[in-house]
Amino acid sequence: MIENLLRPEVLLSNVLVCLATFLITRWALKRKERPRRQKAAVQAPKRTTDGPAILEASLATLQSYKNNLNKYGYPYFQETTPIVIQQLKAEANSLITSEANQPIHELLQKNYEKLRTFQEQEVADTKKLELEVLNHVNKTMITWRNWLKESR
Repeated sequence: MIENLLRPEVLLSNVLVCLATFLITRWALKRKERPRRQKAAVQAPKRTTDGPAILEASLATLQSYKNNLNKYGYPYFQETTPIVIQQLKAEANSLITSEANQPIHELLQKNYEKLRTFQEQEVADTKKLELEVLNHVNKTMITWRNWLKESR
């Protein structure tokens, strides 16, 4: 019986089975996770004249969006971008516009309008769109953080 296990055909088939198992397992572990369904719960903050606080809340929203977009990729973008846009709109609308808060209000509006254009454009290359959105979010976060530092 041992002579049958040591035949070249049997050894070769065992090596191929082990290699295939290894490659399939490796592929399965490297795949991006699918995003988990989230409730479409938009939390509108109370109306306030505190522009920096609203900008910080929007920064937190964008940071979470960026992290999840990195983790889950394009499927997350498809499902969650409308919710993020609604959240950013709610945050912008909660700001009572005054002369001092006008630049913050404009920054918030430009951001969610740009995200809306990303969402509405036709997609030929999902990876490219994902990178463009991440680039926009990163630039926006840097701009907002710099604005907050200068205003303090």
